Amino acid sequence: MYKLVAIDLDGTLLNSSGEVSIKNKEAIKEAVKKGVNVVLASRKNDYISKNFGDGNRSE
Repeated sequence: MYKLVAIDLDGTLLNSSGEVSIKNKEAIKEAVKKGVNVVLASRKNDYISKNFGDGNRSE
């Protein structure tokens, strides 16, 4: 079993509209439910990345 998954935001997690697809959201939720730590990786500044990650946690 995986313990950690690191996901790049641009071009990987985010679609061309800058949004996370429902399929990706469900996959992340399932991974977290199984105890996998999910880490967002980005060249964006910390403020943008943190807010993006916090928003996904509550959905």
